[in-house]
Amino acid sequence: MAIIGLGNALTDILVQLPDESILRELGVERGGMYLIDSRKHQQMMSRIGHLPQSIAAGGSAANMVGGVATLGTPAAYVGHIGADATGEAFRRCQQQKHIKPLLGISEATPSGKCISMVLPDGERTMLTYLGAALEIDTRELTPENLRGNKVLFIEGYLLNCPDVIEPAMQAAREAGVLVALDAASFTVIREYKTYADRLIDRYVDILFANEDEATALTGTTDPSQALEMLAPRCGIVVVKVGPQGSLIAHGTERYRIGTIDARPVDKTGAGDLYAAGFLHGFARGLSLRQCGEMGAVVSSKSIEVMGAQLPDPVWQEIRPLIDSIASGNTDIVSSVRL
Repeated sequence: MAIIGLGNALTDILVQLPDESILRELGVERGGMYLIDSRKHQQMMSRIGHLPQSIAAGGSAANMVGGVATLGTPAAYVGHIGADATGEAFRRCQQQKHIKPLLGISEATPSGKCISMVLPDGERTMLTYLGAALEIDTRELTPENLRGNKVLFIEGYLLNCPDVIEPAMQAAREAGVLVALDAASFTVIREYKTYADRLIDRYVDILFANEDEATALTGTTDPSQALEMLAPRCGIVVVKVGPQGSLIAHGTERYRIGTIDARPVDKTGAGDLYAAGFLHGFARGLSLRQCGEMGAVVSSKSIEVMGAQLPDPVWQEIRPLIDSIASGNTDIVSSVRL
């Protein structure tokens, strides 16, 4: 293996909204993530039942390991599912992608689900019922399972599970495995900022954040300034700036990574798949610029389809671009060293 993902095992219910009226009715901010209980989940499913929707295996870390595995990097996933059809479908999806599933199973609690409401511009807002995903533990993060891996990728949604996220980071550190943290959502960072700061300063080697998450972490709305504020705190910092691409810092290195042309349909999983492309390059020992360009290609292609599970034809478009970047081609993505 090379990359292990740790996160909430969820099934995504992708709902296409005609406008923001339902978000206003619910009192939620576009682009945020909100936890709901089983009763609220059932109410929401009734409320949106008339709208176009689809279902796919999801969860931030699961999306990421699915991406790296599809690109050819060995991967494993640690999460928790229910003993139900939803959980079995999640396991089957991972096995089909050649991901090693290190899954716990709850006999009493249903598998987790995430209602991802997608606006016409592709922005998504998530209402998450964690269910069995909340019972995640670190028993699979043994020295044997960690040894020989490059990175343990942890989704920031686990900031509400201090008995999981910090022991996982400690186990990785003891095994000589780098810790990558995805900031997950500005709503999560706002709620757990003090704890997030502590973990970043103590354990995190690679930090992924979008503009809103970087603002929640630093207090500034300027992505470049946020990058400079975060850079001294961990090894590698990536701040994603939507259509403008991403900014990367490591030591004295600074890069502005562009994007490739894309027609946005749904941004669900775009950040997860950026991390997949980036970590695929990182596991191969490529430069930070190449890693960022790989992230840009995968994320740009991902927003052209509904959901984070890309169909085979899209991956067939992605692979030659990834190979070309790996061979040193600098014409795929417009990027500069700052």
